[in-house]
Amino acid sequence: MAPSSSELRTIPLFQGFADDELAGLSALFERVAVDPDQALFDVGEQATKLYLLTAGEVVLDRPNDDRFRLHPPALIGELGALTGLPRSTRATVVAGSTVWSLSAKKVQAYFAQHQELGLRFLVNLLSVVADKVHRDQARMADMRGNLIRTQKELKRMRELVLDSDETPLSAPLHDTLDKLITNNRRVNYRVVPPPALPAELRLEVGGAAVLDISRTHVAARFQHAKLPAAGTWVTGVLKLVGSEIPISGKVLRAEGERLTIELDMLIDEYTSVLEGYLTRAQLLDVLV
Repeated sequence: MAPSSSELRTIPLFQGFADDELAGLSALFERVAVDPDQALFDVGEQATKLYLLTAGEVVLDRPNDDRFRLHPPALIGELGALTGLPRSTRATVVAGSTVWSLSAKKVQAYFAQHQELGLRFLVNLLSVVADKVHRDQARMADMRGNLIRTQKELKRMRELVLDSDETPLSAPLHDTLDKLITNNRRVNYRVVPPPALPAELRLEVGGAAVLDISRTHVAARFQHAKLPAAGTWVTGVLKLVGSEIPISGKVLRAEGERLTIELDMLIDEYTSVLEGYLTRAQLLDVLV
């Protein structure tokens, strides 16, 4: 027994496939032994399989974020499995559900033997990813618009506090508003270096891959190194895809292996290098 062709036909990745082609793909799936008390997969777990829900319900939980209830037919975790990314959600299967699994290696080997099908699958995959990015951009535009409106209101409130008679609340209220306005500035937006554009931070304690970076901050994880204490002034070098720039700054946080530095102002030449890197990294999130 395997998923039916009619069930697979509703999946965007298999659109345009004939019945006999869908039957061949269906035979690759294996039924999952459902255990409602055990996660189908969990956050941080390396993705190696994609799943197909044909009956019942699967619940996806993102830590401190959304919860999604999936109903059949639904393909689950395909992008993570095909790219080897760690899971960003926890999936649990409701009792009585029917779920099938397909390893990424098996489907890749199948399309290597059936290259014409593999090409159609790749086109469908690119369409799915492009559609996802497009919808993500629309949501981000909404969030950016809300942030801009919030910034304007925060500034208006700060001016109102300054123009009003001073009370015991005036100073803490003004300082809180000022901190929120500063943190929300676009200059403080941080970028996670993508695999195609790795960044490295070198300090006296050693070198480490950059976790996130902005025009004003950089964070890296140093393994097996004694980190400088918060408030310490440090100097080092940022390696940004073939370019190296000297940096200095104050240690903002040193937590576990993670070190966050608030950067001093760079000279124009090095600012240009950093801006160029940030732009290249951000463009990978933009569907042009």
